[in-house]
Amino acid sequence: MIGSQVSKWIGAEESGVSLPRLRALPRRPALYLYDTLAFAVAVLAGTALTSGHLVPAPESWNAALMASGFAAITLPGWSTYRANPRFTSVSDLMRLVSAATVVIVAVALGGLVLPQLSGEFAAHFVALLVLMPMLVAPRLFYRRHDLAIGRARGGRQAPPHAELVLLVGRGTACELFLRSLRNDPESPYWPVGILDDTPGTRGSCIHDIPILGGYQDSDAVRKELAARGTTLGRIILTEPLTHSATEELSPLLGWARMTGLAVSQLPPLSALRPVGGDHGLTDLNVTELLERQEAQVDYDAIRRLVEGHRILITGAGGSIGSELTRQIASLRPAELVLVENCELNSYQIEMDLERHYPQVPRRSYICCIRDDDRLREIFYRHRPELVFNAAALKHVPIVEQNPCEGVLTNVIGARNVADIALETGALAMIQISTDKAVNAYNVMGATKRVAEFYCQALDRRGGTRFMTVRFGNVLGSSGSLIPLFKRQIDEGGPLTVTDPRMTRFFMTIREAVELTLLASASGLEKAVAQGQIMVLDMGKPIPIVDIAQRMIRLAGLTPGVDIKIKTIGIRPGEKLFEELFDKAEARAPSVIQGVHVATPDGRPLPFLRDGIAALERAARRGQSHLVVATLAEIVPGYAPVGLHLATAPSPDEPKRPDPLLTAAKLETA
Repeated sequence: MIGSQVSKWIGAEESGVSLPRLRALPRRPALYLYDTLAFAVAVLAGTALTSGHLVPAPESWNAALMASGFAAITLPGWSTYRANPRFTSVSDLMRLVSAATVVIVAVALGGLVLPQLSGEFAAHFVALLVLMPMLVAPRLFYRRHDLAIGRARGGRQAPPHAELVLLVGRGTACELFLRSLRNDPESPYWPVGILDDTPGTRGSCIHDIPILGGYQDSDAVRKELAARGTTLGRIILTEPLTHSATEELSPLLGWARMTGLAVSQLPPLSALRPVGGDHGLTDLNVTELLERQEAQVDYDAIRRLVEGHRILITGAGGSIGSELTRQIASLRPAELVLVENCELNSYQIEMDLERHYPQVPRRSYICCIRDDDRLREIFYRHRPELVFNAAALKHVPIVEQNPCEGVLTNVIGARNVADIALETGALAMIQISTDKAVNAYNVMGATKRVAEFYCQALDRRGGTRFMTVRFGNVLGSSGSLIPLFKRQIDEGGPLTVTDPRMTRFFMTIREAVELTLLASASGLEKAVAQGQIMVLDMGKPIPIVDIAQRMIRLAGLTPGVDIKIKTIGIRPGEKLFEELFDKAEARAPSVIQGVHVATPDGRPLPFLRDGIAALERAARRGQSHLVVATLAEIVPGYAPVGLHLATAPSPDEPKRPDPLLTAAKLETA
């Protein structure tokens, strides 16, 4: 039977049929022969150990031959000879154990049918126990050289050229990184210890490298290494840090920043690495080192907000809009309607959704929110229940130079979205705002403040909720600070800072969107009163120059030596510092973790309608000066220096006209 089967396989091979498993056999013929004989020896040994007779009975010889024959057929089917024995893994051994178990069980069942194979089941069980070490032994022999390298490396001192490193992390990534170091005698890194937050691991080792403690012990471990005279050259994070882990490691990471010690991050195991380089190390992104713990989010409330609802997002391909789109798509909305003015952004988010959330019903539109007719057509076609307005012109210097365009998108567009949402009976509209709207100093901030006022006035009317969510800078958004600094570091510097005194609030895009969704859900569930603005907790403001220095150090370089920092002066419309609450707003406690509420005095809705109409007429005519003047009339405290100097009235002149009079003048202009 065995011979005929082998002949059949050989014939198939000669006829051109692809048999990759059998082709692997000649590569390890000695191992294959050893394994098949090991099955026979194990069966004989199992019978002898259970019966007490050293001379096997004829039935035992028959069972041994049957086991060897079955093994000859079965082992190639488990692909046990496709792996290089020098790199035998746990999965290879598991396949070997599976094959051995199948063969022994088959022999045991055969004994129930054929009297000439009869034998005790206990004998077959013992045979399996004997067989396992016999199969593993030759594979350990193949790996003896690698194991010897590991022992030699673990028992000797670091070479003079090696950089002493402290590893932070646990699990597969840490073990594989240590294994790669062990097998590379020329590696520039020499691990001196591991920080692992797995309970009960302190004092144990991974590949002879001791686990010195958990994340909460990081400062004590650092002091202990210093007391031993161990001078670290680098800290390597073997896995991405959660915000809670970052909080526990803050003493160690803070010390690394102060001393200029490089902190590196291993890329994901699935990431492609360039040929060469230092074991695929990448510089740690500053987003992992914000000195603020991430807020805990009530995902059940967010799910209740999204699941089963029709949702429309404007600016769906932008930094905030795309993250909103992805998070909402993950929560099974009834329909997702994407409105985006940029064709490339629309294409990219559409491809992203097609790849990760193909089951979500969706429709994408190229549409500018300034076009109320096109927008109205989309709203009436889909009747969205929730509307997120993330479309905006956001770059302060650009909007400062183009005030008409800023007004048309940030004010007129927001008004269009709000009016049509109300007209079509949406449950809620969420307006994405910015800290630059607080005590507005520039055109961009003033336009966003007008949009805040308008949504607040509509919200106070009742019915459809109009909620505003305000937050500061988000890390990694298009055209923002972090990508600019990364590019400048890659180019060798200098890093450009407008003013060394400048500070900003920072938050990750993911956290900003999660809190936006949570605030929106809470607003619908009446946790936030009508007319209140929800302000995300951004932590403490961070000096821009600190961010620059930190990113240089995280790249393993020295600020001012390897990479210069250049001050280029404040750009038009920029403030030295941003605020989250306006001086005219009343702050109130919030039941939502990570969200505060502000209650502005606001502006009457008729006043706002007339003022926005005046802004629209001036903007569409390209009358930038009148646009800025009208913004100053609508937004309390907004008085740009240039406008103020150019139009400063004498003490005898009356106050500036309100937007109604401004509109009348524009009509006759």
